[in-house]
Amino acid sequence: MAERPLLPVAILAGGLATRVRPLTAALPKALLDINGEPFLTHQLRLLRSRGIERAVLCVAHLGERIREFAGTGERFGLRLDYSFDGPELKGTAGAVANALPLLGDAFFVLYGDSYLPCDYRAVQNAFFSSGKPALMTVFPNQDRWDRSNVLFADGCLRAYDKKNPGAGMRHIDYGLGVFRREVFRDLPAGGYDLAALYQDLLSRGELAAFEVRERFYEVGSFEGLRDLAAHLAGPDRGPDNMSFTEQYLAEVQAIVSRLDTRAIDSVVQMLAATRERGGRLFILGVGGSAANASHAVNDFRKLAGIEAYAPTDNVSELTARTNDEGWASVFEAWLRVSRLRAGDTVLVFSVGGGDAERQVSPNLVAALDYARAAGASIAGIVGRDGGYTAKVSAACVIVPALEPSRVTPHSEAFQAVLWHLMVSHPLLRRNPARWESLQ
Repeated sequence: MAERPLLPVAILAGGLATRVRPLTAALPKALLDINGEPFLTHQLRLLRSRGIERAVLCVAHLGERIREFAGTGERFGLRLDYSFDGPELKGTAGAVANALPLLGDAFFVLYGDSYLPCDYRAVQNAFFSSGKPALMTVFPNQDRWDRSNVLFADGCLRAYDKKNPGAGMRHIDYGLGVFRREVFRDLPAGGYDLAALYQDLLSRGELAAFEVRERFYEVGSFEGLRDLAAHLAGPDRGPDNMSFTEQYLAEVQAIVSRLDTRAIDSVVQMLAATRERGGRLFILGVGGSAANASHAVNDFRKLAGIEAYAPTDNVSELTARTNDEGWASVFEAWLRVSRLRAGDTVLVFSVGGGDAERQVSPNLVAALDYARAAGASIAGIVGRDGGYTAKVSAACVIVPALEPSRVTPHSEAFQAVLWHLMVSHPLLRRNPARWESLQ
């Protein structure tokens, strides 16, 4: 008896992808670049390699961009159709219901940010053998790649809760389901999600489960983007097998993607306004950040024409005040002698941003309190959560902490990246650097 063809696949590609902003501000998540090709190319290529012949892309946000790219699917060896949500998002289950006229009596459903290298035929066979109208694939995750949310034992799905996972849950919803079309009839009005539908089906005893062993990948997070890129680069290139250099540089790429460009532009605008009103710029930093402050002062003076200073450049005064008056007051005292005033700007380079309660860089905290009292503007380029600097700044760029053991090197390295960006910005740059000026 010949095997039945594989069912069509509904791909849910209509989300807003807020977790990977700003990458998705003007680009749908399906078209994010992975190793030189849009993610959708990798996803469709995988489906075809597993025997899938037809897919329906359920789209909404920037859906026309997806259709313009993928077209009929011919170049991927697939037949593609499109179902648009309309002006109001319908939720993931609602989006599938909207696409029912294109899907037939039974079909797979997967998320538009998922890369699932499992055996689709085995999943389909398990679905038809179960006799139930829906099947969820589950993976023995052990909280490794996300929070486990499924209790699966003896081949049966015992519990599922995506929002509030319970104790004892070791599996996770893999992201691939199989359904009969009647499951999506008579859904509640308004947006309705697959997670809620799965729970309803489970409570009625209408949801089967099938365990897969192939790890899932996703592009809904910056970590997921990194992991999939490593996986697709070739065998043994997953994050667990990457060299330290590859891991470090992958973190750099992820940090670049997560930087808040609006915050960067706000600092640039603040510095431009400081220059226009004849104000001065004082850059405060400790340790490696102090070295960055010295370099940055040179660039802001020479390239941007801003009168700039760093207290740590005056080693004699710094050490004398530390010896005689204490470390916590050195920056505040320096700013007092410099007659800091409204119209000036204090820019902080720091990993932690200062924390008075834990006595972390208390000199920054005291200096910022003085700057506030003097009416000076405050900005920062900091790591972690930004500490006190982020709380009191009018504009602050926070370097995302992706790997706790490397917060300091990434924070201090990106201080350099960002101030070089700023002195190169058209709003600030007045003079070219030496090599750029050579003809």
